[in-house]
Amino acid sequence: MNNLIKSGEVFKLSELLPYKAGEIADMEVASNDGMRFFLKAFDEGTSLAAHKAPGDAIVIALEGRAIINYEGEDYHIKPGETFRFDKGGLHSVTADGKFKMALVIALK
Repeated sequence: MNNLIKSGEVFKLSELLPYKAGEIADMEVASNDGMRFFLKAFDEGTSLAAHKAPGDAIVIALEGRAIINYEGEDYHIKPGETFRFDKGGLHSVTADGKFKMALVIALK
């Protein structure tokens, strides 16, 4: 578990990771052999190139908007919405302005 997360405290995932100018900031929240939980903060104009998911994955939009291209089709996502990838699913994420998301990947 990441040291920034304290037991017995209420917090907002979107406030744990600041934006970095011109970059995609990344923070591992928790992981083990079977799963990984990350936060990502996309600065305006940034995107993740197309790649295959290493496991079944769920993206949870926390702040801003993005376009997820999954298997050749575009999906628009905004705060409070969730999107699922299958293991091996080809996808990319393009921020539409600044965008923050949580990502959970099931590895087994």
